[in-house]
Amino acid sequence: MTPSSPAPVDPALGRRVLAVSSLGHFVNDGTTFFVPVIAALLGLVRGFSPIEVTVLFVVYYVSAAGFGLFVGWWADRRGRPASLMAIGVTLLGVGLVGFSVTLAGSASGYDYPLALVSGLLTGIATSFYHPLGASLIQRTTAPEKRGLALGINGAFGSFGRALYPFLFFVVGYFLVPSDGVLLFGLVGFAGASAISYGTRSVRADERRPGAATLTPSKGSALTPAILALTAVSFVRSVAMQGVAVWIPTYLTATQGVAAGSDLGLAVTVMYIGGILGQPVFGLAANSLDRRALIGLSSAGAALTTLGYLFTGGATAEILLFLVGFFTFSAFPLLMTLSSDYVPSGSSSLANAVVFGLGSGGGGTVGPLIVGAIAAGGYAALTQGFEVMVALGLVAAFLVVLLPRGGRGAPRSLFG
Repeated sequence: MTPSSPAPVDPALGRRVLAVSSLGHFVNDGTTFFVPVIAALLGLVRGFSPIEVTVLFVVYYVSAAGFGLFVGWWADRRGRPASLMAIGVTLLGVGLVGFSVTLAGSASGYDYPLALVSGLLTGIATSFYHPLGASLIQRTTAPEKRGLALGINGAFGSFGRALYPFLFFVVGYFLVPSDGVLLFGLVGFAGASAISYGTRSVRADERRPGAATLTPSKGSALTPAILALTAVSFVRSVAMQGVAVWIPTYLTATQGVAAGSDLGLAVTVMYIGGILGQPVFGLAANSLDRRALIGLSSAGAALTTLGYLFTGGATAEILLFLVGFFTFSAFPLLMTLSSDYVPSGSSSLANAVVFGLGSGGGGTVGPLIVGAIAAGGYAALTQGFEVMVALGLVAAFLVVLLPRGGRGAPRSLFG
């Protein structure tokens, strides 16, 4: 296990990087949760079949999960995470523009191929942010403040997930769907410009002669500690996302919540929990054992989900808020701990492995398991959630296998 390499930190630069990278997180995660809305519109407006929409989802999610490893490796090899992050957000805009052309029916008979290309580009683009944004914050923030910085940054991602669908709903009063998607594509370009401007001093340092040659080899990122953290992240994400993705369907199919404003309000309650939970856990990560916090968040999400299944009324709403509070805490906790396990020059690839393969891979598998359990009818979603609760408790236990962080890590609760 190799501790993070100490480096002088400029507080003003750290604040500027936090601001623009938080904007990038907002745009990235907002777009991520916006893509299923676009897919629904393609079926409704352009008449794409369920099979065609399914293939589009596969292209999008596979490219998002798989390309991140290359991005992390390339960022460490070339030493240019700031430059690559701006490119990634730019590609988000390009992908959304392609979707807008498809929705408008302006592709002269090539609507579906263009939709697939747009899905591929958008998926690739979303793989850029998490390893690169975390790496930038890790490099420009003092270790004792890193957890809170990552927590604030993560809260903006949760804010984007909650706000983008609502903003699209509002924009729909004034624009047709294709123009609405185009507008969000332009937001992506504006976000990329802001990131490029805000990180200009970082990018200048990235381009200085010999900067890339200072980067450790990619092997230094694939340490036993990082692989163990990836495994814990995978199990945790299977359990957490298996619940979070199916909550809207559970509410409408088994709880009788209307598929309108009532459903939107209920889901927003869960996302607000995530917006508040990330800075809280990030702040705690500055002074407490990060492994214990990962275990606490996993157990907390599992137990609040279990309570939610067997309560109703105001109590259920409070528990749904707490489900979001614990579930969406992964980014600051995982990225803070990963920075303890590798030198800064290998952080992008390490982040990509932990968050891409671990959290992203588990987030793909979890909903599939719950869907398989509920294949015979939505009433079985309760049983699917109970299985996820059990896995969440397993993830909480598995953190005892993680080694303590490197030099400068908070006091261990495990000894």
